[in-house]
Amino acid sequence: MSGRRIAPWRWLAAFLGLCTGLGAALAIFASMSRGAQPGGWIMMGLIIVGLSAIGAWLVGMYWRQIDEAAREAHKWAWFWGGNAVSLPLLIAFVFLNERPEIGVPLWPGFDAGPAGYVATGGMITMFALLFGYSIAWLFWWLWRSR
Repeated sequence: MSGRRIAPWRWLAAFLGLCTGLGAALAIFASMSRGAQPGGWIMMGLIIVGLSAIGAWLVGMYWRQIDEAAREAHKWAWFWGGNAVSLPLLIAFVFLNERPEIGVPLWPGFDAGPAGYVATGGMITMFALLFGYSIAWLFWWLWRSR
């Protein structure tokens, strides 16, 4: 590797671009998959694996270039932020299992059925964890910078 150091925000921008590309590829393949041939499924799998590998590589490069304070902020935020929002999610899960007559709204664009409900739960969980992480990360930096 050359002696030139790439700014961490550039790695994050590259990773966000990769995630956007992965999301677009998944959306395109999902819309085409209604009548997809086995070759299309294989191609979709290869693209997903390839983009995921590139994403993991970008995250690794970013992680090696940030300082110890930023690493600690990320670890602390994922641990505390993720765990803090897991409790309300668990309570909602138990409550909804005890009261099956309650209609659960679906994420916009998903069809009613097992796949739609699983995808809705996944989206809610993902965004809740991201929200908890963001709040904890912001708290960590504000607390440490006083």
